[in-house]
This record gives sequence, C-alpha cells and structure tokens, in this order.
Amino acid sequence: MLATVGKQRRLSRLINPQTGRGFCIAFDHALQLGPAPGLTHPAETLRMMAEAGVDAVILPLGSAMHFGRELAAKRGPALILRLDQTTMWREGSPLAYRDGHTRLIASVEDAVALGAEAVITYLFVAPNDPALETRSFEDCAKVNEAARRYGILHIIETMGARNALAKDVFDPDFVAFHARIGIEMGADIVKTDWPGSAEGLRPVTESSPVPVLIAGGSSRGSDIGVLELVAEVMAGGAAGILFGRTIFQAKNPPAVMRGCRLIIHDGLSAAQAARSVGL
Repeated sequence: MLATVGKQRRLSRLINPQTGRGFCIAFDHALQLGPAPGLTHPAETLRMMAEAGVDAVILPLGSAMHFGRELAAKRGPALILRLDQTTMWREGSPLAYRDGHTRLIASVEDAVALGAEAVITYLFVAPNDPALETRSFEDCAKVNEAARRYGILHIIETMGARNALAKDVFDPDFVAFHARIGIEMGADIVKTDWPGSAEGLRPVTESSPVPVLIAGGSSRGSDIGVLELVAEVMAGGAAGILFGRTIFQAKNPPAVMRGCRLIIHDGLSAAQAARSVGL
C-alpha cells in the first residue's frame, strides 16, 4: 500500500494529473557518449529547464550528485536517475562494437538517496547475440523488483538494438512490439522510439495502460521543426516527450523548451507555440 501511494505521488510530478501529460528531457548523454555540445555547462542548462517549466530530467549518477542542488534550488525539474550505461549509441564511430553492450552502474537505492522520482533503464530488443537481450531483460527485472519495493517509478526505455536483427528499428509494428513488452515487464512509464508518424504511434498509445513518452527524433533542421515534431507526437496520443539533443542542442534552447511546454500542457499548435516564444 505504501509503495503504491509512493508511486502515485511520484507519477504526479512527472505526468500532470490534470492534463495527463508530461514534458521531460533526457540529459544523460555524456554517460554514453562523453563530451558533446550542450553538455559542457550542466548547471546552466538545468537552470534553463527549471525556468522553462520542464517537468523532469534524466541524469546519470555523477550529474545527479554534482548538480542535483540546482534541481532543489529551483524546485524542479524532478529527477529521473539513469541506472545503466550502454555502448549502443557508438555505432559508426571507431569505438563501436559489433553489438551494443549495456550494464547497470547505479541502483534504485541510489535514486532514493538522491530524492529521485523515477529510475530509467534500457530494454534493447533483437540484438545479434541473444545473450545480450537476456542480460537486458534480467537487468530490467532486477530494477523493477526494487522499484516496486521502494515505491519509485520505473521507466523502461524500449528500443530495437541498432545494426542487429530488425531491418528498420523505427517500423511502427516493431515499435509496438517492444513497447508492449516493456509494459509487460512492469514499466510504470514506457519511453520508446518515434515510429515516424502520429498514425504509426496511435496503436501503441491507444492500447497502453501506462503513459507513453517518446524519445527525440530529428529536429528537421530548425527549432520550429522540433516544435512540429512535438505536436505530431502529441497528436499520436503520447503522454509527452523525453527528448534530448533535439532540445538542448537547439539554436535557441530556452525558446524551444518554452514552446514544447505550451504544446504539451496548453494544447497549442506548433505555429502558435513558435509565435508565442518568438521563433
């Protein structure tokens, strides 16, 4: 009973109970990719998120320890702690492996100690090596059991393993396949890939008993393009977004953040939001 109440209270900080929507940002890329544009001054970017009304942010353990005070000082965004590290996103670089390898590097207990509302782990489906899929499922199951015990939310980020068995990891049927698996693994929230259209997303969102948040797609070459993508995501029935680089690497990140919030929580169109924030 206590754990159930704890999850309900934490969910209300990520997903607004009145709108059923949430505006969250992924800011854990340095754990996977090292230094990257937009990640060099975390405290400044976190202050920007707070001022724009971002509901929650994904941070890895180090950033949560060093910059979590920014979240406390501004009373937000809420903390989602990334518990695993992966080499999946090194594809095409000299440091890439044939397959992505993922491992847990933090715990639910760490998240509780840091005051996090949620933890997040990857669930990579259909790698070349079935043992890697087994490891991914085992790690998610271990985290989910601890999250249930502590009453903390578990976001499962379901994705197709890159350069592996699925020819198109953004195929709507494939996205629906692994998103449903994430639900059955016990996810409180599913984060998953954008299948390319609102029509492709609806079968996922309409059948899901938990909120579905979408990972960032292409910025389409402009800040307005980001807002147009967010509007399409919402039209597909998503509860919100968990975009990363498309937002914090935008030409005008504060304006894009404010525009995203207007679309997600106030129901503005992309054009209306762009005008409102001066894009």
